Amino acid sequence: GITVQDPSSLVKEDAAPKDAAAANDEEETKEEEATPSNILFADSLPSDCNEMMLSCLFRTYAGYKEVRIPRAGLAFIEFEEEPHATVALKALNGFKLSASDKLDLRYGKS
Repeated sequence: GITVQDPSSLVKEDAAPKDAAAANDEEETKEEEATPSNILFADSLPSDCNEMMLSCLFRTYAGYKEVRIPRAGLAFIEFEEEPHATVALKALNGFKLSASDKLDLRYGKS
């Protein structure tokens, strides 16, 4: 007869590791696309997010220089060196600013 259970259980077992590996690959690819720089770029910020709020978050990290908000929802955070920016990016990317908003950080063009 045909054993239906075996193939389905194999598929399920395979699915989890593949998904986990795929998720890791995506993260690595994303980081490679943007060349690391000493400037971080945040967009999709909530409208009430201002320079004071962001500087409070980022100034606790070594090498922090300044926050600039050229227009609502968009900010540049400058650090002295790229490794400083990288530490802050890894620590604060995805940080919950409010119940519905989280910090979306990328490297800016230096």
